[in-house]
Amino acid sequence: MQTADVRIVDTRDEPLKGAMMVVGFPTHGLVGSVAASYLVHTLDMNLVAYMTSEAFPPTVIMEEGVVSAPVRFYASKLVCGVDRSCDQLVVVIADIQPAVEMLNALGRVLLDWAETKGVALIVAIEGQPIESEIRGDARVVAMANRAAAPLLEKYHFDAANGVVTGLAGGILLGAIGRTTPVLCLVAQAHKDYPDARAAAKVIETVNPLVPLLLLDTKPLREKARQIEAEVRKTLQQTRESVSNMRAAAPEGPGEMYR
Repeated sequence: MQTADVRIVDTRDEPLKGAMMVVGFPTHGLVGSVAASYLVHTLDMNLVAYMTSEAFPPTVIMEEGVVSAPVRFYASKLVCGVDRSCDQLVVVIADIQPAVEMLNALGRVLLDWAETKGVALIVAIEGQPIESEIRGDARVVAMANRAAAPLLEKYHFDAANGVVTGLAGGILLGAIGRTTPVLCLVAQAHKDYPDARAAAKVIETVNPLVPLLLLDTKPLREKARQIEAEVRKTLQQTRESVSNMRAAAPEGPGEMYR
């Protein structure tokens, strides 16, 4: 599937009809990245697809010497039943921050892929930056397209007012008028460092939507500092690599060569 030079490449034919898809890209407090990473590792999810684009920085993720694309799609092993009820989870995780100019196209591609696969609900995670430390749990608010609006009351989500930007904004913009329900969960998070506690609160907010998966956040809360440090290190390495490549690039004769 391809739109505006953004493609999703399937690596395995996984039955995803009726599944819920959680999208976690780097954002304020890295809430989406931490939550998505925790789900992937806790549920021992399988890689089912990846995203590619010529506009992405030349970056790959290495794990035990094996490289992976910086934007990946995972699915839980729990498969939808014959009664069409489904507690399968799909998680989209990114280790890069795409340019703002790409976000609307990324949102459309994600929505198109989800619709093609029969995904029943999309949940995008976003962070709301705050200056000070949060005492207690972060506040999580929700917004939705019209198809998902009934879920706000059904699951007692704290409905949001205001503006959402970033990839979550791009997804919601592309979801206007679509029949696929799309929720965006926005968590208060510290603006300067990864906030694993806010990520834990988001997962707990998501939990009622997939009750059979038993998403236990206690380990996430207990290892918050370690997880925050690991996520910060990965993103910092990515930024430094891209910065070093730009600094080492030979100067061209004009702007068109940069």
